[in-house]
Parts: sequence; structure tokens; C-alpha cells
Amino acid sequence: MKRLILFELIIIFFATTFETDSPPGWFQQTLPRTGVIIDDIFFLDSLTGWSTAHVTPGFDTAYIFSTVNGGTNWSIQYSFPIAVFNTVQFLNANTGYCAGGTGTSRVYKTINGGINWINIASGMNGLGTLEDMYFVNENTGWVCDENTFGGLSKTTNGGSSWQLQLGETYRPAKLFFLNKDTGWVGTGDANGRLYRTTNGGGNWSLLYSFSNNIRNLFFLNIDSGYVVGAFGTYSISKTTNAGMNWGPTTNSTGGIGIYFVDNMTGYNCAGASIVQKSTDGGNIWFNQIVPAGGYVSIQFTDTSRGWSGGSIVIHTTDGGGPPIGILYASSEVSNYKLDQNFPNPFNPTTIIFFKLQEKSTVELIVYN
Repeated sequence: MKRLILFELIIIFFATTFETDSPPGWFQQTLPRTGVIIDDIFFLDSLTGWSTAHVTPGFDTAYIFSTVNGGTNWSIQYSFPIAVFNTVQFLNANTGYCAGGTGTSRVYKTINGGINWINIASGMNGLGTLEDMYFVNENTGWVCDENTFGGLSKTTNGGSSWQLQLGETYRPAKLFFLNKDTGWVGTGDANGRLYRTTNGGGNWSLLYSFSNNIRNLFFLNIDSGYVVGAFGTYSISKTTNAGMNWGPTTNSTGGIGIYFVDNMTGYNCAGASIVQKSTDGGNIWFNQIVPAGGYVSIQFTDTSRGWSGGSIVIHTTDGGGPPIGILYASSEVSNYKLDQNFPNPFNPTTIIFFKLQEKSTVELIVYN
């Protein structure tokens, strides 16, 4: 019995000794070098992650940074001259991929956690810069490039060979896959076309054409998904019927990166010091307080811990903190309306939406 008690005390000691307190909301992390732009961020869990970066101005060097303590410390894992790595993804602690290039498409692979990286883009149709990548397992993945001599290519053997599925005329720019069969590709042209496959890319069907280029995609399942672009007064469109119809969202602005933790909680980032959060499945978005910077990539490992990168890297351990600012609806208001607050019940904060026919002084009284 004494030994058991001693063992429990040791566990408590280690847990309390090495746990560090983080600031509330979003806070900046330190990178291993200055003068870089973060292009993508990927975390396997709350501690282990990677990011890609390039030197600015210009693209004289591309970097892969890694961390094993949630970004408290980042280290340079790999660098390559005259290039950019636009995207990074790991399947497990050992196997990962990154893609990019400048002038020549490049896909790099590691099988030892990033200690060594090898170029596996040999034989690929591409003389530009791969813009996106998505692997569903260690063998099956896609990369895309909307530029001349680009297109959408697939591998089923971990990058040993590639097969072109869509040519450059499709302008494929962004990818999202649920599994090896079902996925979407968004185009970078002014029409913003969205294609879907249900047989691993053997066939692609045009689902929808938007009013602008597609900047990003995220799907919760085959029915519910989100497309990020510049669609007039909003930046995120939502579908609940497999992409056949898309509707506007309230207060979404300037979206570039998007990530949903679950079917209710999502985040949107967009240059100009903007990070937004939704807690109702992406219908309404509100701003969060973030350090000044431009943000292009965002990811969460749970509802509390997330990272966003661009001109700097920021991190949160509490979901990003409370909302800020006034939210404006994007539709005409024919009468006043007071919506249900959310979250409900709330502690210590809540959000109350109301609509008015014209600007006026408003008094809200909250009763117990």
C-alpha cells in the first residue's frame, strides 16, 4: 500500500511540475528564424506538429519547422533553396508529405518523422508550384496545381508514381477528401468551380460554380461542407445537401483558412489580423482578439488547442477566447428580431444577436 501511495504522489509531482500556464486567448509563438511567411500548419496532437515557411520577399528558401511541445519551441527540420512548400501533412509520427516548388513541382516525403526528406515528384506533370495536397493514408494521395502544365495528380503507392486525373484547364487549386473514394476539388479561376468524385478520382462531376475563386474547402461529411472565397458580403458558403445548393453565412469575412473541430465548432482565418469562430455549425461567425498579423492557415487538435500561421504563428489553449466587435447580418431586415443567445446556458459569456430596421439606441435587459 505504501508503494502505491508513493507512485501516485510521483505522478502528481510530474504532472504539476511540468505543466505550464498559457496566456488566455491567442498568443504569438517564436519561430527559429525571422523574415518568413508560414504557408501551412499541421499537428498530429497537442504537442507534435510541423509548419512550412518561405523567406520573404521572394522565395529564396523554403523551410519545414517542427515542434514536440505544442510550439513552445520550433526548430528547423529541413530547408531547400529557391522554393516554397505550400502544404504539409503527416499520417502518423513517422510518415509525412509536403508539396510546393517554384518552376518545378516538388513533393517531399519522410518516413522517419522528418529527420530525412526525399523528393518523390519524379515523373509528375508539373512545371509550376503545387498549391495543395491531401493524403488519406500512407499510399493514397492527391496533389494539385492550377498553373500551366499543372493539374490534379494521384498516387496509390506513396508517391513512387503519379497519374494525372484532371488537366491544367480545370485550374485545380484546393482539395478535401473524406476517404479514398469521396473528395472535392475547387478551382482557382474567377468562376470558382467545385467538382466531386465518389470513386477515387476516376470520374469528377461539376457540382457548383461560385462567383469567385475558391480559396479553401472543408467537409464534415458527404452532405455538410464549407467553401471559402470572396462571395460579396460574406466569405464562407455552406451546404447541407452534398453541394447541390450553397447558402451565405452571417458575418464571415475574408476567409483563407478554415477548420472545423466538430460539427458545431469551426474557425476561419484571413490575413489582416482576422480569426473568426463559429459555434453553431458555421451559420454565424464572430471575430476573436488576435495579435497583429496576416493568417492563411489554421488547425485545432481539440476544442481548446489550435494554431494559426501566416506572417507569424499564434496559439490558443482555450479556444481563442470570447468574441469581439459588432456582428452585422448580410440580409435586409423587415422587422426587429431578437434571437436566442448562444451558448445557452452560458458561463461566463454569451452572445446575443438582434436585428433592427434602422440604426438606433438599444437597451438590452438580461433577467435571471
